[in-house]
Amino acid sequence: MREKALPEIKRAIIIFHYAEKIKANLILTFSLLEVLNTMKDEEMVGAEKLLVAYLNALIREVNIAANASEVQGFQDVSAKLDEAVEQTKQHNYGDAMKLVSEAISITTTNGNKAAETLKEKDLI
Repeated sequence: MREKALPEIKRAIIIFHYAEKIKANLILTFSLLEVLNTMKDEEMVGAEKLLVAYLNALIREVNIAANASEVQGFQDVSAKLDEAVEQTKQHNYGDAMKLVSEAISITTTNGNKAAETLKEKDLI
C-alpha cells in the first residue's frame, strides 16, 4: 500500500509546486497587463515587447510543468497564454487579461486537487 501511495504523493507535490508557482506568475502577468492597458502610445511599444517576452518565458515554464506532471490543465494554460500573446501583440489587452484570468482559474483548480491529496496524507 505504501509503495502505491508514494507515486501519488510525489505527483501531487509536483503538481502543487508548479500550480502555485505558475499561479503567482499569472497574477503578476494580469497586473502587468492592467498597467499596459493604461499606458500612452509611446510607452506601449517597449512595454508590450517586454510583456510578450515575459509571457513566452512563462509559457516555457508551463510546458515544463505539463511535461513533469502530465496534467492536461497545464497544457490548457499554455494554450491560453499562447492566445494571450497574440491578443497582446494586437493591442487587445482586455482580451489578453480575460485569457490570463481563465488560466489562473485552470491553474487554481489543478493546484486544489493536488492540495487535497496532500491534505489527505497530512502533508499540508
